Amino acid sequence: MAQSSISLLRVYLRPYHRRLLILLLLILVGISLQLFAPQIIRQFLDAAQAGAATRLLVQMGLLFLLATLLQKGAALAATYFGEDLGWAATNRLRVDLTRHCIRLDMGFHKLRTPGELIQRIDGDVTALAEYFSQLFVQVFGNTLLILGILFLLFREDWRFGLIGLAYGLFTLGFLRLIQTPTVKIWNGIRQGYAEMFGFLEERFNGTEDIRANGGSAYVLNKYYPMHANIARKRVRATLYGGFTFSSSQMLHILALAATLGLAGFAYLQNQISIGTVFLLAFYIDLMESPISRIRRQVANMQRAMASVNRINEFFQIQPDVPEAARQTLPPAAPTVRFHNVIFAYKDRLSVNGKQSSVNGKLITDHRLPITTQTVLHDITFTLPANHTLGVLGRTGSGKTTLTRLLFRLYDVDTGAITLDSIDVRDVALSDLRQRVGMVTQEVQLFAASIRDNLTLFRNYDDTAVPISDADIHQAIHTLGLDAWLAGLPDGLDTMLKSGGKGLSAGEAQLLAFTRVFLRDPHLIILDEASSRLDPATEQLLERAIDRLLQNRTAIIIAHRLQTVQRADDILILANGRIAEHGPRIQLAAEPGSRFSQLLQTGFEEALA
Repeated sequence: MAQSSISLLRVYLRPYHRRLLILLLLILVGISLQLFAPQIIRQFLDAAQAGAATRLLVQMGLLFLLATLLQKGAALAATYFGEDLGWAATNRLRVDLTRHCIRLDMGFHKLRTPGELIQRIDGDVTALAEYFSQLFVQVFGNTLLILGILFLLFREDWRFGLIGLAYGLFTLGFLRLIQTPTVKIWNGIRQGYAEMFGFLEERFNGTEDIRANGGSAYVLNKYYPMHANIARKRVRATLYGGFTFSSSQMLHILALAATLGLAGFAYLQNQISIGTVFLLAFYIDLMESPISRIRRQVANMQRAMASVNRINEFFQIQPDVPEAARQTLPPAAPTVRFHNVIFAYKDRLSVNGKQSSVNGKLITDHRLPITTQTVLHDITFTLPANHTLGVLGRTGSGKTTLTRLLFRLYDVDTGAITLDSIDVRDVALSDLRQRVGMVTQEVQLFAASIRDNLTLFRNYDDTAVPISDADIHQAIHTLGLDAWLAGLPDGLDTMLKSGGKGLSAGEAQLLAFTRVFLRDPHLIILDEASSRLDPATEQLLERAIDRLLQNRTAIIIAHRLQTVQRADDILILANGRIAEHGPRIQLAAEPGSRFSQLLQTGFEEALA
């Protein structure tokens, strides 16, 4: 565990080596002044006892004041640089964790709630921020201070050096002894908070349904045990901390008593001066301060090590959909082929080919699926370029799974999916998802401006080509949203609420279509995109869809007849198998075909 934390420090502190050198210099200056100041007091006491001139004593006093002020200034500057260094390093860690989280596939995100991921990315890293910033200021600096004190004690008298050495070794040895159980406790506390935040995040999102159905008591009954579990662990952690504090204080009192007794005896024997008695007692007493700080930082490090362990586990989780960049898709509407595709959801957390933790328990089987039922069975069909395929089927027949595989949210178990004879697994994910546009039933809108919601913050990416306001206005005009945009108080700068609150379902869906317009993909997937729209709004979409599908390959999943009337081919799924596939006009003309029967009975009733 310690090696992991040191490795993490080395990786994220390396870019800030200059700040690190300044911090180290400030620490050394502060320690030197802290060790030098008591020497001035010894000289002052011995000089006063010998009847030295007042002027000399005043000069010594001013020198002591100057040394103290400089030492405090160096300590303050070291604290500032330490905090700045710690937060700069941990902010880089947050970015890497967030990037890693976004890269993980849908199987991972189905097993983790947003609240738990926030706790992992921000909560665990925040625990490391103090660890990063205080490691040098408190642990490293105070360790150097202790070594300096011991050196000066041994230089004065080996017996006092042994007292200081025994005091330091016993205290640090005791702290080392309780480190393992304390880290285990804090690891449990972190895990408990992650589970509780994930639970609360889900319930807060469903507050209206919970209230409407009288589920408040149930939620509270689930919440109380989680909170009680955390409280029990925190009580244990506090008891360990209190026991550590009391034990270290007792060792300090014993060391100080031994020093005063031995120094008093030596003074009575005229072996040392009164200034030396003060110096020895001061140095032994001074050891309590750095040891106490180290003790507190050890407690922080124990919490940090628990966070390091969880962060390392998080980084070890690898996506089941690997990145590839062996081939590039041509800039044209592709021909889509499914070759004997078989697929079953196996949502799990993979760590180097093995299972990771699920609900806090480590799973070591190579494949321990949570859902093993095969969703698609031997799916084979071809969609020519510039053609539109209408996919129909009852809920659970596998329609949406087709699009998820094509978009590489998952990879097929057997078989292959190709675009212009190029396996999608051989294409970089960024390239594939840039060429494929998807509009689903659920639209995610952010607490940001209309512009940022339409561009998905692309204009903040220095590596991407920005989308101009002229392009946005052109897309909005195509969709017939000019009047709606003109009615907004700030136009494209109008701020939306999280989740699109304040917009109708139709307006949110139209914004999603605008996003696709702006990306200009070559393959379009409409996954029941009009199922939430009223007939009037759906009519508004018709000309936009017609223009969007021009010179593009498209797959349309829908329940409404009007949506698939523009399809060239029809694919009907039943229980994950192809029940019917062929040209729309031909199937409609065959009385015995399933599609013809759907036309007669009505889509909404037959596919419900």
